[in-house]
Amino acid sequence: MEQSVDVVDLVSSLLDSGKYKEALSVPNDEKYVNSFKDNCWDLISVVIGKIQDDTIVIKPSLYGTCEELLAMIIQKSAPEEALLEFIEQIELAKNDAQFSIILQPLQQLLKKLSAKRGRSLEWCLNSISTYIETIPTPNHQLEGKERLLMDSDNNVRRITKVYTLVPPFYTPFIKELDHVDMNINTKQIITAFLISLLGKPLIHIDLDPDSNGMSEARQACTTIIQDICILEKDILKFLVLIEVCYKESHKTKSKASDDEDERTPYENRDKINMTTLSGLFYCVFSGHFQIPEAALPQVYSNEYVVHTTMLSVVHLLSCPEYGPLAKAISLCKALLNRFSSNITHSLPVPSVHYDLIKSLVNIAIYSSFESIRKNAVKLIGSHISKFDFKARCMLIKYLLDIANHSGMIGYAITLYKNSIDEAFNNDKLPECFTGAQLMNMIKKICYLPHGAESDMVELADQIITALNFLRYLAIKDTENATGIRDCFSTIETDYLEKLRTGLNMSKAHYEVKLKDIEEEKNQPEGKIEVSINVGGNILDKIPTENKKEIVNSALNAFHLIEGLVARLSECININKLQGLTMDVQ
Repeated sequence: MEQSVDVVDLVSSLLDSGKYKEALSVPNDEKYVNSFKDNCWDLISVVIGKIQDDTIVIKPSLYGTCEELLAMIIQKSAPEEALLEFIEQIELAKNDAQFSIILQPLQQLLKKLSAKRGRSLEWCLNSISTYIETIPTPNHQLEGKERLLMDSDNNVRRITKVYTLVPPFYTPFIKELDHVDMNINTKQIITAFLISLLGKPLIHIDLDPDSNGMSEARQACTTIIQDICILEKDILKFLVLIEVCYKESHKTKSKASDDEDERTPYENRDKINMTTLSGLFYCVFSGHFQIPEAALPQVYSNEYVVHTTMLSVVHLLSCPEYGPLAKAISLCKALLNRFSSNITHSLPVPSVHYDLIKSLVNIAIYSSFESIRKNAVKLIGSHISKFDFKARCMLIKYLLDIANHSGMIGYAITLYKNSIDEAFNNDKLPECFTGAQLMNMIKKICYLPHGAESDMVELADQIITALNFLRYLAIKDTENATGIRDCFSTIETDYLEKLRTGLNMSKAHYEVKLKDIEEEKNQPEGKIEVSINVGGNILDKIPTENKKEIVNSALNAFHLIEGLVARLSECININKLQGLTMDVQ
């Protein structure tokens, strides 16, 4: 027993003192052969513990010696015991160099266990997944060309390096499946592992071919996708798992099943979940990767493919980080391109379209990335324009209901206006733009939440767009095809009168503020402090000139709105006269 302890200490001290030849001679030394064999478990952890991130550069001989020692250990040890120790060492690895040096002996041990490999392979792949997922993801507020700086981020470099190490490890097991009757469980174990690699952390890395076309991360991702296609000839079979995972993610978490051991690898939610499946279908449909045609059978309806994959877009849009958001935008664009124009829905529009609009609105308003916000706005318009007029009206109405933001409501009004303008080119105006349906939409568009006391500055975008829309309709619809004339009295009484009153009150308030600011300017510093309330935000600790700019900007907006109100009133009166003339004729 004493000798066995001596072997472990001996190998450790020889490695520490740089006596690498002596260390390599220990396994074959007659004095230590049995002890070495009996202590393989402890020797594995000692040898791996000598490796630091810079060992291969600073002490390449030490690194090489440790590799050889590990190879000797797996030759002399019981495979099952050594395998468990290597798996534990992956989970305990303190750096990527330790992770890297473990993979080769681990692969050799798995090859030895070919007869009973299934569960062992799953354990190994699980430990590799766990290690990879613990690598911190980059969290920089960079976009555009600044994203190129991400390549120098330590975590990005770590992720890229580790992902390049993984394919050489699992590739022999895929090739082996090709040469024997394919074991379904083993195939699913490897496939589930590969799909899991497309989730965190890879989903945070830039994989866009335009900005990062030749990156190692893209090459590693390409290899993973190709290997998934080799294992599963029909990659679209995973669409059904998107539906399952999406439903599960929106339910209250249930207790873990007692039959967890009986789950198939595709039922393992640590591997197959909304994030990993979203990463998979981003690769499949974004156009950023070449997918073998044989892996995309044409038996699935385009509508099913698009609607189901849109659930992945909705999921990725729930992430605040740039990487998932950029992938969601790319995938969404590609899916919309797969849709034909003027989609007709006799039944209610599928709920995924409402979920998508809600997610895009949230991103367009609140995302911290300007380019993502702008793309989200464009996608809202592109998405809605794909539908027929009835479905568009339903989606725009939903957009007006959920968009608690003046600019977004203004955008929704513009989409409605453009749709009506397009509809006027038809022989007959669709019913959704006429009568009671038009009136209902106008009530939503001409909405002042607090009547005349509403914040005119906060609502300026919405009000200006609404007035322009009403003026357009009054000028365009001289024959009253929409029934707009029946809405004029409601518009004038419930909207324009309150708007005039509110504008007068707001103008008077801001003119007083402007006067106060001028007085503040002439007072000793700190004597008078004028605060401004804009959209519920109190602005006081800002320079006087900035306050003046804010107030003057508000007054200019009020003057613009007043001018639009006056012109709208003129157009309404002209339209009424045209109606009277037509009645007389």
